[in-house]
Amino acid sequence: MFLHAPPFLSCVLKLFTMFRNYIKIAWRNLWRRKLFTTVNILGMAVGLICVAFLALCVQQMLVRDKFHKNLDRLYLVQTDNGQQSVYPLLKEMLASFPQVENGTRILQWDAPWFSYQDKEVSEAITYADAGFFKVFTYPLKYGNKDNALKDKFSIVLSSEVAHKLFGSENPVGKTLELSDKRRLIVSGVMAPIPPNASLRPAVLVSTENLDAKADFKDMGDWYNCFTETFVLLKPGASTATVEKQLKGVVATRFATGAKDRVMSLMGYGQFANKYGELNIGFYVYGLSCIALFILIIVAINLVNLNMAVSLTRIQEVGVRKVMGAGRKGVLLQFFTEAGLTVGIGCLLAWGLAFVLMPVLNERLSGIQLTSSMLYSLPFIGGWLLGIMLLTLIAGGYPALYLSAVKLVNAMKGKLQSAPRKVFSQRALIIAQFVIAVVFITGSLVMRQQLRYMEEGDVKFNKAQVLTLRLDLDYKDTAQARSSINALMDRLRQYPQVQGLSTSQSVPGKYYENYNTFVPGNDQNKELSMRQAYIDNGFLTVFGVHFLEGRNFSPDLVTDEKAVVINQTAMRQLGWTSIAGKTLRTKGGKEDFPVIGLTEDYHYRSLAGSVQPLIHFYGGKTAMHDWYNYLNIHINPKDAAPVIAMLRKGFENIPSHRAFSYSFADEIFNEQYKRIESLIALINYFTLISVVIACAGIFALVSLAAQQRTREIGIRKVLGAGIVSIVALLSKDFIKLVGIAVLIAAPLAWWLMNRWLQDFAYSIKISWWLLAGAGLVTALIALFTVGTQSLKAALMNPVKAIKTE
Repeated sequence: MFLHAPPFLSCVLKLFTMFRNYIKIAWRNLWRRKLFTTVNILGMAVGLICVAFLALCVQQMLVRDKFHKNLDRLYLVQTDNGQQSVYPLLKEMLASFPQVENGTRILQWDAPWFSYQDKEVSEAITYADAGFFKVFTYPLKYGNKDNALKDKFSIVLSSEVAHKLFGSENPVGKTLELSDKRRLIVSGVMAPIPPNASLRPAVLVSTENLDAKADFKDMGDWYNCFTETFVLLKPGASTATVEKQLKGVVATRFATGAKDRVMSLMGYGQFANKYGELNIGFYVYGLSCIALFILIIVAINLVNLNMAVSLTRIQEVGVRKVMGAGRKGVLLQFFTEAGLTVGIGCLLAWGLAFVLMPVLNERLSGIQLTSSMLYSLPFIGGWLLGIMLLTLIAGGYPALYLSAVKLVNAMKGKLQSAPRKVFSQRALIIAQFVIAVVFITGSLVMRQQLRYMEEGDVKFNKAQVLTLRLDLDYKDTAQARSSINALMDRLRQYPQVQGLSTSQSVPGKYYENYNTFVPGNDQNKELSMRQAYIDNGFLTVFGVHFLEGRNFSPDLVTDEKAVVINQTAMRQLGWTSIAGKTLRTKGGKEDFPVIGLTEDYHYRSLAGSVQPLIHFYGGKTAMHDWYNYLNIHINPKDAAPVIAMLRKGFENIPSHRAFSYSFADEIFNEQYKRIESLIALINYFTLISVVIACAGIFALVSLAAQQRTREIGIRKVLGAGIVSIVALLSKDFIKLVGIAVLIAAPLAWWLMNRWLQDFAYSIKISWWLLAGAGLVTALIALFTVGTQSLKAALMNPVKAIKTE
């Protein structure tokens, strides 16, 4: 057929025919060994799905906020206490700092309901200045970014909020009514925000709205830090010069008690890592290591499985050589089969990644993946590179080994050196199970640490406190206040109810609200304390013990200016008693008598230590605008009728949000959701690593049984029992697993001790955790090896002896 074709075309056609034959033969071989093919492809696909998702997560973290065009000139103005600065600072910088090109403040103050016709949504408003869209790169789908926040009546919506209210139509120019009676005109709709953005505003409104709020004016001074201030410097501007000018502003403009603050600039590229929801550095390192470990297990598994199958074809290699095939031809055939296997596995993994991505996004916190990432050029390029590397790894070792077998031995089906005796293959098995044991140990330690934090002594009553949300956005606040106070009166009549309290915060939900206090008799000492408002029943309902002094009393007018502190606050102030002690805010002139000292109860996660805490009296137990929670001391077994009464009562109070309740332990343990997600992720990776490792050892046992088929037959004829045959085939592999456990135990102990160092209260890694991980691994491996060994032991000895 190539007689009259040009030489070049003839060569191409011959190559095409040759590769078509290689692929056809490869497909037949894979189809003939369905079990091995299925195990190989599924193990690889599952492992590669994990690697793909982990790679995408790492990639998103590495390019966090990189879409901003002026990222190299974009800075956060931070203080020595954190990311927030005083509200008036930006105007001063724009007016007197020549190096500053533009800037914007960002803060959230309220979350009203927005309504348009019969649709309404509730979103937290992000207040920003007119320069927001010049500082940050958030393109608008509708509207003009130059005047989107030009006045106090403008509002910019995210694409998600705009779709909820207006569907697919352009809403620019339409009016939104807010639950606080404001009317704002839509001036823009943002394009979908990139998934790697740290700042994701749902609704943007001009800061001019805050300037007009009565409850805001007292806060927006040169003392209180609650505003994130971002500035865009001019090209070539010196950050050192700007920071020097900031020192001058602190000295001349800041309030008396704030003149010792240190202000500095931090590049926005570092913002996510320092102040974001995720510790980017930790997760990039951790997820990269996990991805590498899984990739190693997948590669080892591919080599082992392909070797196990390839060595059954030793006579086929001999026949090919007799028929004139050279070593290159044998190599090409094995590489073709490996490439076909890897290609099918990668294609299956890629398809399953689309299906599983929504499930993964539900478990991710602080990062979101999109399906478009799976067909981006960098991902496709990396995927194709991975296919080539895995093909070389999977096909290379078996192909090189078999192509080097002597022709005489190949025709007899004899192997020169059984792979089970090769050190490298044993090392691969050990490496697989070392990784599996480390994963299992990590999973057990994490689960134990989580249980310790969830069940640990938090020094307050979290098992018998029913908590209701009071901030339900009532349509008539005055009526709601009256109705809720009436419900509280009814609650007091229930014998099951042992106490009531209303509060601004509850343990696990304390605001990040800090202030600096100084002792009234020693202005040289100062202490930053978290502050909160409570009623006279809060500490009693939550069972917080007093070490000295007393609780707030609604009968004493003087308690309106009194405070209660915790043990840590007293210790850091250098006091031994609170008797006669007073505190005042730094720079303030009013003294607050310290009337009570509480035990250090854990008002936040046990991951951190107890910080200094100060409580102010917010008024007696009743519905107040500043109280967000109603707390009821009641046994959960007796709570059903009380909850039913409250549900019915709240259904008669018109509100935007529905009635909801939780017990204090449920609220407190919500803090551990992120670690729960991490544990779920580690459990999944643990399962994957164990399954893939066992698949590899399954293949090697099959190979060992096949190589020793005649030996097994002779042993059975001479009287060997099934148990001895199983032991014969299993012992070498179980030894390797034992070695892996011994290597992995100290490694896992070291790694998990490093992880536990981030917790203020942590478990000690017991020997039984390490032993348990090793035992679980050994049992799983023994089951895998034992089942295949049993199959070989049950073989007909007559057939076995005839095998050559």
